Amino acid sequence: MTPHYWQLILYKTRADLKMEAARGYMGMLWWVLEPVLYMGAFYIIFAVALQRGGENFVPWLLTGLVAWKWFDTSVRMSLTAIMSGKGLMSQVYLPKVFFPAVVILKNSVKFLVTLVLLMAFMLIYGLPLSWSWLAVLPLLGLQLLLISGVGLTFAALTPLWPDLKLLMNNVLMLMFFLSGVFFDVSQLHGWLAWLLSLNPMVHVIHAWRDVLLHGQWPDMLKLSYVLILSLAMLALGQHLLKRWDRLYPRLA
Repeated sequence: MTPHYWQLILYKTRADLKMEAARGYMGMLWWVLEPVLYMGAFYIIFAVALQRGGENFVPWLLTGLVAWKWFDTSVRMSLTAIMSGKGLMSQVYLPKVFFPAVVILKNSVKFLVTLVLLMAFMLIYGLPLSWSWLAVLPLLGLQLLLISGVGLTFAALTPLWPDLKLLMNNVLMLMFFLSGVFFDVSQLHGWLAWLLSLNPMVHVIHAWRDVLLHGQWPDMLKLSYVLILSLAMLALGQHLLKRWDRLYPRLA
């Protein structure tokens, strides 16, 4: 896309965020309250009611939840991004990558707010500030690349096969429980460990925990797999969106 279209993406993202904040009386405060309520609900269930986990279980759990929510929300919203923009499509030509790009960028801004809250919570909780936190920026870039690859690919496919939305909603639910949000995947062995390692979010969540909780640099070999997969899906998504660019308005 040309710089002109990137400016439009930034403008539309900013406008959507402002409109979303203006819908309620509490405005942007919901960007803080929503992740706090989300994380608080799981904390009550697993740490209080079920009494699971040991030392540092709370930040361990919240790190997995925050990383997963960014991926899950962005991909789910990308599924309908193109058809949701049918009104704009009928008025002016835009490359169809525009619509999922706005969705992904908007959710990324919200994630940054949540991430700052999480890091502040960890410091208050008593976890030490570590040099490994410098890896937050490249890790942010890697997960954004993964989200973009998955989001663009399925944003391109869903308008042609609407049943894919229902399928992906169930796949994402399954991935939620198999991505290591609630258990340590590194403790598994054999064929099950190998199978779960195919899920890129397993490695992303593990990397976030290494960086923020354990003071360690993430496993670059495993993240290389995530990078290659992300780039492949990003290329596929862009190809499909370009191939069917003129078809989408006729489906609206």
